[in-house]
Amino acid sequence: MTTRRVPGPWGSLIAIVGAIMLDLRAIAQGTVTFDSSPMFDGTDYFESGVWFHVVTPGAGPHDDMGIGGPITGPSNVPYNNTPYMIFFRAYSTDNYVTLSLAHGSAFGLTSVQLADPNSPSSTMLPITFLGLGANGLTVTNIFTTPGNGADHLLTCQFTSNFAFGLISVQIPSSRWAMDNLVFTIPEPGALALVIVGFLALRFGPRLTSRHSSSPPPQTSPRRRER
Repeated sequence: MTTRRVPGPWGSLIAIVGAIMLDLRAIAQGTVTFDSSPMFDGTDYFESGVWFHVVTPGAGPHDDMGIGGPITGPSNVPYNNTPYMIFFRAYSTDNYVTLSLAHGSAFGLTSVQLADPNSPSSTMLPITFLGLGANGLTVTNIFTTPGNGADHLLTCQFTSNFAFGLISVQIPSSRWAMDNLVFTIPEPGALALVIVGFLALRFGPRLTSRHSSSPPPQTSPRRRER
């Protein structure tokens, strides 16, 4: 069995990619369940490394987030077997909730359970998520609750635009109920592979061109002995 050696700069690049592949790990995933503080009421909430914060752009009073439940009997808020968060804009006309990772890293959102906090809900309610990326770009997902007497939370899936690269997410809607927010965080191995992949696309053609344009090695003619 013979082994072929990849020559030149491509050999080095492949070796780097191979080393990073060995260190590649799956994207970490977490869920904010709101189960740890069922009686919470305030403007700042932390769970599983995620920070929820009420932003009040103008001067004046602010509204609080609250966690209630489980709700298993007749009530004016949605049924749910576990605690969940509720936000009502009651005292301020412009405050809203924003969420981010407590240490400031980029993240993604996968799914969330949502409802109109007024139960049973008589009208459809749009709940907006505005994602802000590190590159300044914004992405939007609007989920609309069904109305028509809805009285429990429904699971909603975020689009692929929310899969990664978010620095913060604003929820500018005036009211909502939320549970089981699923988020993702790329781990270092995955980020390194993305970087090396970019380098391969960016500099690979140069390496190939430089290697193929190199003149063949010169060999000295042998003397014939008499």
